[in-house]
Amino acid sequence: MKPHISATLAALLLFLSACAGAKNVDMADRRAGTQPDPCERTKHMQVTKDGDAFQDPGQATRLLSECLAASPDTPAAYRASTLIMRAIAYAQQKEYKQAIADREEALRLIPARTGWDVIGLASNYRDDGQPERAVELLRKMLQDNLGLRGKGTTPGMPSYYHLGRALIDLQQWQGAAEAFSEGMTYQPDFAWAYAYRGLAYDRMNQPELAQADIGKARSLIEQLKPDNREIGRQSFQKPPFAELMKKYPD
Repeated sequence: MKPHISATLAALLLFLSACAGAKNVDMADRRAGTQPDPCERTKHMQVTKDGDAFQDPGQATRLLSECLAASPDTPAAYRASTLIMRAIAYAQQKEYKQAIADREEALRLIPARTGWDVIGLASNYRDDGQPERAVELLRKMLQDNLGLRGKGTTPGMPSYYHLGRALIDLQQWQGAAEAFSEGMTYQPDFAWAYAYRGLAYDRMNQPELAQADIGKARSLIEQLKPDNREIGRQSFQKPPFAELMKKYPD
């Protein structure tokens, strides 16, 4: 599961609106042919159809870096949003340490306001091969009752799904299965929670439960829209699911 589309778009909109007023640009100088403010050029960055990623992450990294360097004294909220956007671009390029550094700096400027702020950082840590740190962040987020829309709101499937994924990486199968099960109380039709819980059950030598979850995941994938359905089918042909698909056929 990727960071939620609305969280990504909200950060982008905040960034673009703040960029327009970040510096007091003299319009006469512009007409005279001076170079535009570096932050203005970030408005030309294009995102994918689903809004979760940049079409050209390399370009986005360059433009956002130029904007940050040119505007060191901008308000904290604006700078934090810019850092988060660059973290997304870095992560697309699998430069996870840079993504982590940007997200941590953003959180130093503006402490986490919703669970998404923590989930994004935890995901980068997991992708960087540091699932222990991801688990630590996510468990503290849950202990602090920081939900998807702020303090005291629902944690939803994403909070438990990402916790489960990190526990899978640590081979803590029981804890992972419990996390996915808790997530299902919020979103019982999320195919990948069943797929990963099926993996956890298989590793715990509970084949009947694994078979049921893998079958449920297959069924839910087939109910998706064509593009997402094809992505799901392809994912089932790759590790760790390829093995499970053969072990638990239809």
